[in-house]
Amino acid sequence: MTKLIALLATATLFLSGAGVAAATDLYPWRNHAVPFNFLFGNEIDTHQQTRKTHDRNLFGFFYIQFTGVVTKDLYRVATHVDCNATSDCTVGWTLNGRPVQATFLYHVEHDHPVFLVNRAAIPQPGAFSHFHWLDSMPASGAPADGYLLQLIAVDKFCFIHHGAESATTAKTCRGNGGVNVDLGTDIATHLNIVTSAPPGM
Repeated sequence: MTKLIALLATATLFLSGAGVAAATDLYPWRNHAVPFNFLFGNEIDTHQQTRKTHDRNLFGFFYIQFTGVVTKDLYRVATHVDCNATSDCTVGWTLNGRPVQATFLYHVEHDHPVFLVNRAAIPQPGAFSHFHWLDSMPASGAPADGYLLQLIAVDKFCFIHHGAESATTAKTCRGNGGVNVDLGTDIATHLNIVTSAPPGM
């Protein structure tokens, strides 16, 4: 019986370790080779690979690069990079997208542009929290065609959108200006929608 328990424990440890490795290697970067050949026509294409589904939605992968730094609270630091310029890109999230139109409101430096979305256009059930436009960035107050994205994290990491190179092991993920990401639904890292605009906008 003791040998059986030891064998099961060893198998569990092996499988749990293998699961982590497999999660971050879901789909290698192939620069939008078929079938994941959908393009937004802007910078997001340097770290996404998606395909259109038969119902006009999107399914695909959102990529990160680990910097090698582990935060004080034991999160590996990761950021977006141009995956065509490195061989170190790995899947951070799977993504699903639904076509919608949104109005560009404003953009604060080092954060995502904020868009106004009709509440009824947000898919249910789900956690669609990021709007990404097609082609060029629209003018303030202008409508834009794009997709509402739902992100599902496939690994645990500290996501820092800008300035990841300055992260240190002496600080927590939040202390480094990052967002703690755990396996599962993620609405925090790329949230950029609101359903009402301040008066006068």
